[in-house]
Amino acid sequence: MPNSAPASLSFARRLLGLGLAFGLLCAASPGILTRDALWPLALVAVALWARYASLPGRGAALLDFVGGGLAGCGAMSWAYYVYPGSLVFLGVGFGLYYMVQGWALRRMAARMPLALAAPLAWMLFETLRASLEPPFGIQWMRLGVHLHAAEAVRGAARVCGVAGLSFVLAALAGLLADVWGHLRPLGSASRRTSLALAAACGAAPLLIALFAARLAPPPETIDGPRVMLVQPGFEQARKRDPELAETVHERQLELTAQSLAQAQAAGERPCDLVAWGETMYRYYALDPQVPAAVAAGAKFPPWRSGRPEDFPRLVEAQERYWVEQRLFGRLPAGGVLPPGTAFVSGVEYITVLEGELRMKNSVVLWPGPGQPKRGPASKQHLVPGAETMLGLEQHPGVRDTIYGIAQYVPDLAAAGDDDPVLAFEGHDGRTWRMGVCVCFDNAFDDVFTRPVRTADVDFHAVFSNEAWFELSQEADQMMAFSQLAAIATGRSVVRATQSGISAVIGPDGVEVARLEVDGRSKMVAGTLRATVPVPAGQAHTPFESQADAERRPLTAFVRFERLWTALWLVAGAAALLGAGPRPKA
Repeated sequence: MPNSAPASLSFARRLLGLGLAFGLLCAASPGILTRDALWPLALVAVALWARYASLPGRGAALLDFVGGGLAGCGAMSWAYYVYPGSLVFLGVGFGLYYMVQGWALRRMAARMPLALAAPLAWMLFETLRASLEPPFGIQWMRLGVHLHAAEAVRGAARVCGVAGLSFVLAALAGLLADVWGHLRPLGSASRRTSLALAAACGAAPLLIALFAARLAPPPETIDGPRVMLVQPGFEQARKRDPELAETVHERQLELTAQSLAQAQAAGERPCDLVAWGETMYRYYALDPQVPAAVAAGAKFPPWRSGRPEDFPRLVEAQERYWVEQRLFGRLPAGGVLPPGTAFVSGVEYITVLEGELRMKNSVVLWPGPGQPKRGPASKQHLVPGAETMLGLEQHPGVRDTIYGIAQYVPDLAAAGDDDPVLAFEGHDGRTWRMGVCVCFDNAFDDVFTRPVRTADVDFHAVFSNEAWFELSQEADQMMAFSQLAAIATGRSVVRATQSGISAVIGPDGVEVARLEVDGRSKMVAGTLRATVPVPAGQAHTPFESQADAERRPLTAFVRFERLWTALWLVAGAAALLGAGPRPKA
């Protein structure tokens, strides 16, 4: 039976209820009160939101906008360290999404229990903000992320992804709000929602998720490559200073050499791969086309001018010295890496696009001495205002303003046609394929699912910086994203950071290893040596083609990701359109 028209909610009661709801939602985020997310707190927060945002009344849209904006800013308060003004844009973005989400909830709640209206309204706009590219979308902190440490249910992400976990949490919260509404109605009119219907709508998603987590277990694994993650723990100012590039490299070489010596003394299996974090190779890497393009007159945009005409020769000389000589040992004194160990690092990559020299935030792999580098695998989702101005850098006024704030012009090129999968050979002759993503990419699903669908990826590797954000919750949130990405794709995730959290996460979402120094993970210097679990199956050989390789099984979420996205959008839109006008009392 349709609900009767609910009583209008006073501004004061709405302010109190939504203030508490959005405050608890912010506090539940990873790294705010505890290292892991507090899903019970998030559950209560969404139940409060469903109860108070579902009723009409004065100031409803305004309080949805302000409360949602402040909650988003609170969860992403680490952006203050980069540029305090960015919180204004984030607040407006989150506020707008929560405002229309609240409007949709009020419309749907007139026709259905909150146990159904809350998840449908939530998922419609969470899916929109997660699907649209920034600055129109905000991928950060979807509701389902709060279940990253809930071992009994998080395995359902192998079937329905993070979004499915969002639906589970929102439906259960809507049920709590329905029960609460019957016990303590707001205003003079109570809802005529059937508690049996509400219980079915609110509890069924949780029961299905628990069943799915058991029905679709993580893949069986074998020991994969042995990796070493080098985290120098530099402050961002030290990393950005071009005059300190040599000392930055020397420190990383020192940490690498010390760790390799410790491994040898302990009789450990040799490392197959040594990884440095995002842009931690502090010089440049060149696309092979760059020298010829420069000779033909190709140049950087005017705001990146100032490099000598022979800079390709200088860049290649730096690569020969730091990689070929210092790392791989093409000097009489020998290098740091033993034979058979590959090297991979984040690097600023210079390429040619439409006859112009451009920069990418990339990852490049050097398989060994005398062998050509592999890559780049470049960042796919650029941060507006930090890495891209979306073409606005062409306007002098905008360009001068951003340069005055950041002391550089954000004009990086996105990945484009770059292959996100890099391969290397281990000491035992097996070939390992890793899907690469860079920093902010860690918050997106597609950077993990697409490589697994299109290539037989053994594990994922995230190359990140995070020194910008010091000891804030940003690194804890990134770890939560990585855990769910591992679960959803059935592949381990290796996180190589400069100053954040360097770790190896298994396909079941469990931490295999984490770099800790005196109990701390952030802003510490050290190395982590670990063996990466990979799905069991036939090992690759250096000579087999993709067509010849035996494909490891894909999770249901990887197979049906697009269908899930369509379901959340279509179901929410249909419920919204079908709600019609609010019935009269």
